[in-house]
Amino acid sequence: MTRTVAALTCAAAFFLAAAEARAVEPAINEPEAKPAPPPTETPQAEPEGDSGPVSLGELTKQGFVIRTTDFIPAEAVTRQSGKISSDAVIVTLQTSTATAVCFYTLKAYVGKKLNAIPACTVHR
Repeated sequence: MTRTVAALTCAAAFFLAAAEARAVEPAINEPEAKPAPPPTETPQAEPEGDSGPVSLGELTKQGFVIRTTDFIPAEAVTRQSGKISSDAVIVTLQTSTATAVCFYTLKAYVGKKLNAIPACTVHR
């Protein structure tokens, strides 16, 4: 049991550290800001689901299949986020061309509010 919790803690820490690194990476690698496109061009609309968090219910309607569900103890969430947090659950989903990661508190997961809470990020 302890070995499983330690493995899940390491996986969660890696996931959160990778997300933070991706958020910081463009600022480090790009020495100069790129100029904005000319106002005559209209920006292309992003496909639904890529514009922000979506709910688990929306993803399953789009054909995503749940691949893993991982429990993350409160100590690991608190250590990673830097503030006192409750237990969490990470759900990963997949289609043939995309993956999604959902992060819920254990209370929301047990309360079966997964279809109402937009807590999933889609990676295409």
